Amino acid sequence: MEAEETMECLQEFPEHHKMILDRLNEQREQDRFTDITLIVDGHHFKAHKAVLAACSHVLPQNFSIL
Repeated sequence: MEAEETMECLQEFPEHHKMILDRLNEQREQDRFTDITLIVDGHHFKAHKAVLAACSHVLPQNFSIL
């Protein structure tokens, strides 16, 4: 996709990224499609591996050995 096409798409759907994150969060809150549980100080957090991997350079490597 060329830069002009990308800008055109962003102009047509300026809040698309927010909608996607909101929907992913709703799914997480409803325990839908979560595929990993992180445990921190005894607290359990359901999550989507794909979302966590997209936010980290380290986690995808760790997920591949699970």
